[in-house]
Amino acid sequence: MTKRMTSKIRKAVVLAGGQTSQVAPLTNYCPPCRLPILNRPLIEYTIDFLKKSGIEEVIIAVSNEDIVTSHQKTDQRAGIGVRYYKENIPRGTAGCLKDIEHSIGEEPFLVLNGNLFIKNIELESFIQYHLEVDSILTIGVYRQESDKSAMEKISLESENSGKGFTIVEPAIHRKSPWRMAGMYIFDPSVLTFIDKNSYMDIKEQLIPMLQQESLSLSTYELRGDYRNISSVRDYVNTNRDLLINAADFHSGNKKEIAREVWVGKNVTVSPKAYILGPVIIGDNCSIEDFAQIIGPAVIANNCRIEEGVLFRESILWKGVSVSNGATVEYSIVGAEASIPKKYQMKNYIAMNGIKIGDMNLIPEYSVKGTVDLSWSTQVSRTLYRVVKRTMDIALSSVGLLILLPFLLFIALLIRIDSPGPLFYIQKRCGLQGRLFGMIKFRTMVKDAEKIHEALLAKKETDGPMFKLSNDPRVTRLGRILRRTSIDELPQLFNVLKGEMSLVGPRPLIQEEMKFSPSWRDIRLKVKPGITGLWQVQGRSEAHFHDWIQFDVFYVKNQSLSLDIKILFKTIAVVLKKVGAY
Repeated sequence: MTKRMTSKIRKAVVLAGGQTSQVAPLTNYCPPCRLPILNRPLIEYTIDFLKKSGIEEVIIAVSNEDIVTSHQKTDQRAGIGVRYYKENIPRGTAGCLKDIEHSIGEEPFLVLNGNLFIKNIELESFIQYHLEVDSILTIGVYRQESDKSAMEKISLESENSGKGFTIVEPAIHRKSPWRMAGMYIFDPSVLTFIDKNSYMDIKEQLIPMLQQESLSLSTYELRGDYRNISSVRDYVNTNRDLLINAADFHSGNKKEIAREVWVGKNVTVSPKAYILGPVIIGDNCSIEDFAQIIGPAVIANNCRIEEGVLFRESILWKGVSVSNGATVEYSIVGAEASIPKKYQMKNYIAMNGIKIGDMNLIPEYSVKGTVDLSWSTQVSRTLYRVVKRTMDIALSSVGLLILLPFLLFIALLIRIDSPGPLFYIQKRCGLQGRLFGMIKFRTMVKDAEKIHEALLAKKETDGPMFKLSNDPRVTRLGRILRRTSIDELPQLFNVLKGEMSLVGPRPLIQEEMKFSPSWRDIRLKVKPGITGLWQVQGRSEAHFHDWIQFDVFYVKNQSLSLDIKILFKTIAVVLKKVGAY
């Protein structure tokens, strides 16, 4: 590798797209990079930091139509060029870089995660280190001794050198204090290792591939004030910390009307209202008589706080109305929501029109609960769960009773066809990642897993699952069972036990989900199913990025009508033997 000689980095890529359940349900209505931090989108803080650091051009990779209306858009700001690239299909964090290769050029470039909030980082030192060690890729890391919940950590061979490292799961190496910061410096030669047609993530696939090629990779401990906004708690604490340390944020055109109380344009505050800072109030807001606002609190543009309201340490997004006598404490209220009179809310997220699928993505530990201000979703979600479980029990029970003679006949044929057990039981990840034994009729020769490694190079799918149309391990009867999906029928026992549902994402082993943690986290929010959107859309014939989209769509749009449609379509797909082998 020959590194182009340069003393600075001119371009940065912000990875603001992709499938994510981070900061749900906030990010179901607002992409992570657009989350309002003190009433300014997160991405604006990132652009300001990059501009001050001497970056000349920023490419923001997105996957949301609300962020950019055209495929590519250029926004020329004073001193820095901002370009948007829309990702039409999931390509992974590394695959996205390959897509914009022509815009990156031939010099080293900076890559940042879209959920990074940066006040200051010694970027010049990071860049200088990368150039001095002549690495093809330098990974920004930080030390956090107390964090035992991180999904991945860095294990350094020597803390005096960033050259030798391994990415490890916390279960394997819980004592490692090093975490990846979500900031990298790439040499453009790295892009030659990324397949332009396949899904690839930086951490899970690209870095291990480069290490296997014995290329020069390094880590660098970032110094400065920054954080990953990866939970509702992170989001709240970021707003809170900026307000408490008032000198650390730019108030823009806000006017300080009292100590640590900043207001925007056309703001009306009753002289009978009580406001205790730090509080920031956006444009065109009104605070009525006897309202009490206790900071740290954020009120966005076009909000109305009516008479007698108690508003304590909370965040309002734009266009919110809090009616007479209501209490809002330690909560977040979404855009255009209306809090009813005398309504009491504490440690909640309140938004309009939360769907069943939206509520699937909410981390149970992040807030006390969620309020759909129309109340319909709360009732629908409970009703849906009851009806879905009732349907699972009824259909699986009836199915097993009707099919029992047939299942016994298949078991006899398996025994005659080849030596080995009748069933293949494998540990799979269920709801919230809990392991269970998924049951299938055995379709392969005995000890088939022992020759699995030798066949990996021949697999015919671009995703993590192993699929081979002429797999030599499959028995004569096994081919018939697979083509007709009869081998899946014993999973009705899993459904009856509550480990699976009739409809849901396909249950996988943990190893098969390592390539896309965001996809993994989303699909584990619901019970796995015998059938699902991916299965009825071609299964083995579908690309991995299609699989991601189908799973994410199902989790975010889960409903009884969708389940019934999938069940009926499954019958047609099985009869036509689409994508089964």
